[in-house]
Amino acid sequence: MASENLNEESVSLKINYQIPEDIETHFSDSFVIQHQKDHFILTFYEIIQQPILGTEDERLEQLKKTKQLDAKCIARIIVTPQKIEDIARVLNENIEKFKKKLEL
Repeated sequence: MASENLNEESVSLKINYQIPEDIETHFSDSFVIQHQKDHFILTFYEIIQQPILGTEDERLEQLKKTKQLDAKCIARIIVTPQKIEDIARVLNENIEKFKKKLEL
């Protein structure tokens, strides 16, 4: 009968965050955020650019011929509206800490 009085708020468990040794790490230089009624979708991309070589004129000509750059999706994450608010808050806090360190 004692278990009837338990709820999620009455139990606090420590989380042991683990990062597998073989996990791939990517540099994301582009992202898209979409939302539905009950979740947010964060999609991260790496823009793939072909090497541009040669003299300045040759490089400029190659760039003019380039029609588009490909963006490879490297991660897609779906979170609740509550979690996206947590992410935004933590990001803002860390950006402020980062800026303060640069002022040293």
